[in-house]
Amino acid sequence: MSRARILLADDHALVCQGMKALLEPAHEVVGMVHDGAKVMAEVHRLKPDLILLDLLLPNRLGLDLCRDIAREAPATKVLVVSMQAEKIYVDEAFRAGASGFVVKLSSDADLLKAVATVLAGQLYRNPKFEARSRPAADEDRQSPTSRLNDPLEVLSRRQRQVFALMGHGLTTQEIADRLGLETKTVEFHRAKLEKALGIRNVRALQQLSSERMREPGAPSVEDILREPEQGFPQSS
Repeated sequence: MSRARILLADDHALVCQGMKALLEPAHEVVGMVHDGAKVMAEVHRLKPDLILLDLLLPNRLGLDLCRDIAREAPATKVLVVSMQAEKIYVDEAFRAGASGFVVKLSSDADLLKAVATVLAGQLYRNPKFEARSRPAADEDRQSPTSRLNDPLEVLSRRQRQVFALMGHGLTTQEIADRLGLETKTVEFHRAKLEKALGIRNVRALQQLSSERMREPGAPSVEDILREPEQGFPQSS
């Protein structure tokens, strides 16, 4: 059996070296890339069977890269390997086209199992290491494929507005002005967003909202303000 060709994408060279040592000689590590802006060029050049992709690469957002790989290089499977343990990021990664998600707190055996599972054409996740987020009564009966529904559906209309405007780079004061609210009210909705999505800080929330507002079909600021009753848009 031929060895799978694997590309590693992580901004820490030592992490890449550690994963390379773990994966070889069972697989062939064909390259390592540390800059998100260079990932797609390497995918097209090397045509790997699998890419191990960090979500926090510099210069390109990880979920953007998942979508680009799924669209431009569908033969390359994506296994996300990330410190982002919040379940919302796992759900978002599967929506963006990833075939697996491994939290960096996982063991070497977990990573090897994830690689083997994804290369076999199956989906992989290890909920044991995921930080809890929004509750789901039937969570234990769901598979990764059943999680492709929008995890932001749990948000209220006002929370969706605040979330989307954050993703367009508006400050708290600017969001308050656009929505006709007090800044403390915007801060209240932002805190509710963090709780609803299981996100621990404003920076992580800002990153997720920025990712979403870069998706194809995401609403403009004018759309958000003009159609306040509209649900959160699905990506194409």
